[in-house]
Formats: sequence, structure tokens, C-alpha cells
Amino acid sequence: MHMKARIYLIISICILVFGCNRIGKKHFIVSGTVNDMELSVAMLRTNDSIYVDTIENGKFLFSIPTSSEKYIDLKLGSIITLYVKPNDSVFVNYTDRYNYSLSGKGFEESELLYKKEQLIKMLGFHDPRKIDIALFSSDTKVFKTKIDSIKQCRIKQIEDFKGLHPNISDSFYKIEKELVDYFVINQLFLFPEFHKILTKSEADLSDDYYGFTKDIKPDRKELYSFHEYKSAINSLLKLQTETMSEKYHLAKKLLTDRDFFEEMMYRDFRSYIRFHGIDNIDTLCVEFINELGDSKRKKILKDKYDGWKRLAKGEEAPDFEIKDEKGSIVHLSDFKGKYVYIDCWNTHCGPCIAEMPAMKKLSDDLANKNIVFVSICSDRNTERWLSKLREFDLNAVNLCTGGVRHDFFNDYNAKAFPRYILIDDQGLIIDATADKPSVIREELEKIK
Repeated sequence: MHMKARIYLIISICILVFGCNRIGKKHFIVSGTVNDMELSVAMLRTNDSIYVDTIENGKFLFSIPTSSEKYIDLKLGSIITLYVKPNDSVFVNYTDRYNYSLSGKGFEESELLYKKEQLIKMLGFHDPRKIDIALFSSDTKVFKTKIDSIKQCRIKQIEDFKGLHPNISDSFYKIEKELVDYFVINQLFLFPEFHKILTKSEADLSDDYYGFTKDIKPDRKELYSFHEYKSAINSLLKLQTETMSEKYHLAKKLLTDRDFFEEMMYRDFRSYIRFHGIDNIDTLCVEFINELGDSKRKKILKDKYDGWKRLAKGEEAPDFEIKDEKGSIVHLSDFKGKYVYIDCWNTHCGPCIAEMPAMKKLSDDLANKNIVFVSICSDRNTERWLSKLREFDLNAVNLCTGGVRHDFFNDYNAKAFPRYILIDDQGLIIDATADKPSVIREELEKIK
């Protein structure tokens, strides 16, 4: 047996033995066959547990204690979402990530989930990285008509399925219909932004356009685990607030379930800190960290907070040593007595490249100011970097780290690009997440 298979077998035995001690009268079974011989492990995830089984002779089996109906994820070559009830026994015949069939006791709800996935793919909403250009380029009235048509199509699928299988779970039936409503709500939230991106013009929204927000119920506990619901709640909070502080306090008021509130705000704080640091949310972040009940989340957020605390305004900027295009070592301390504006970028980063004309103009126009423009590229491919330098012709100190593992990126928490940093003439941080070149001109022009 291969070492990898042994490891998975040990994990499987440990988890299944632990699970056996908890099996009561009610449980569900998920079993099946796998035609892909390269798959050696099956994994099943519930809301609070992960179970692993080694695939032997193309077969796997899970017997899991439960006292309630629930959505679960079965991971083979891909993730298959199932819906199970106490004493169900669902059988999965898996060919590949695009082809599988379901049977057994209580398989019907899972079958609808499979058909739903196929319908969503046919409608063009299965890949969040792709935008339906024709749909979101439409004017508001046409867009709403099309979205309503898509909604009716999805509702009809559920109703038709229930007509063929009248004994499917009422709870499941209601949740699936509600999720269609939240799917539509999310599209309505997205429309103004996507329309502007695609057409370069503002969408013509009526005064009551956001009337759909009254249908969002922030206390639907049965929906807390679904992406459609979380996205709608997050968009509602963003719509009604302007700052992180306002969003935090509104969420605290609306989301009465403490665990759900913590989950939603934890994601927000992590995202905010990653891109903006802790400026403007220092006290708020400390308050939230102290209130967090989940110890794992508390530690992760505390570590991120501490990492940014040393980059707060007025702190000494970490020195660095990075090679320029001639191979000479350049230090931040070389520029003591001058302000330093740093542009962290990568040649594969679209937003980085989009700002280069503004960076070029800024560095040219402010060449007589007491400020040094430093361009730090993370590329491994130095030839590509040098080619881009010739193209941009920046009036800057051009440096390349040769990869993202350089100490600079750890010292400055530069985990996403583009990233801009402003340092004063004493080597102290002014802003570790400064504005981009196309925005920061007025601030830099004040430097003497």
C-alpha cells in the first residue's frame, strides 16, 4: 500500500472509530462505487464534522449518526452536495466529476440538487468568475424581466420535481425555493456595479429599485450555511452603511444569532485587514477580537492584527535590501531624508499594469519634489520584468525581489497586489496601504 493510502487509512480508521462510539438509533448511510481508479479516498463533510473513508475495490461507505435532516458535501473527484434525513441510505455511482447517478432510500432530494446544478450551469451562473455580459449590459427594465424569467425557470424545476416526488422533505422544499429568492436578490445587488463595468455608464435605477431588500430576513437560521444567503446579508449591510464601524454595529443589531454574526464579521475583518491594514478600525478590531468566541478565529485575527500594528502610522518602516535592474543592492535606509512612495506590483497583475501610466506621470511631474518613487516587482522572471520596465519607462528606483517569498513582503504584509506604501523623510510610516497613483497626487503634491 502506498504511503499516501496508508495515511488516509489511518485517518479514516480514527474518524470512523470515533464516530462509532456516537452512533445511536438514527443515522444515515452514504455509499457508492467509483469508476475512477486514481481516486483512493472519499471524504464527507457535515456542518460540524469531516469523515474520511479509503476507497477499496472502487467502493466506499459512510454511516453517520444524525438526529436531523441536513445538507452534506461528498468529495470524490469533485464535491457533490447531498441532502440526507435520518435512516436514509443514498447510493452514488460516480463516473467522473461531470457524471454520476443517485439511487437508494431518500435519494430524491439529492437528485434535485444534481438537476439544479445542471440547470444553473445551463443558465450560465455556475462560474462566479464569469459575467453574463448580455444580461448585465441590459437596461434596468430588461434586466429585471430576464432575471424574473430565470427565477420562474428555477421555481418550475422545483415544483415539477415535487409533482413527481410528492414525498420529498417539506423543509428541503421550502429551503430550495427560498434559495432561489436569494439568488435573485444577489443578482439585483450585483446589477448596478456590473452594468457600470460593462457599459461604462451608471444604470438607470428607479427610486424604489432597492425595494427588494425588504424581503431579506436576517434571522433565517436554516439558511446560515448557504452562500446565497450570506452574500445577500453582506450586500444589505454594505448598502446601508459607509464605514466598517457602521457595518459592524448594524450587523450586531440585525444578526441576533451570535455565531452567525461572528462568522460574517470575521470574514469582513479578515478581508479589510488584508487590503487596508488596521488604520481607521484599530479600536473596533480589538473589540471584535476580544468578543470572538471561536478560539481559532480569535488567534488568526489577532495574528493578523499584530502583523499590521507594527505598520501603523508613525511606526518605523522596516528596512529592506532588494536588487535593482543593474544587480546593485538597494536599501530603504538609502533614502533617509526623503519621502518614499512604494509601488508593489507584478507583471501578471492587471490592476497593477492599469496604474502604470498614472505612476509614470506622477513620478515625472513630481521629480523635483523631496520624494523618491520606488517600484518593487515580485516577478521571478527578471527578463519579463525588464521588458515591462522598458515599456513603462518609470522615473523611479526599480527593484525586483525574484518572488513573493522575499522578506519584504512579510515585513510589509504585502500579500495582494497592487499595494502602495508611503513613508516620510524620517523613515516612519505615513500609510502602509496608501492610495494608488491615480488618486494620491494631491497628497504628494503637498510634500515640500
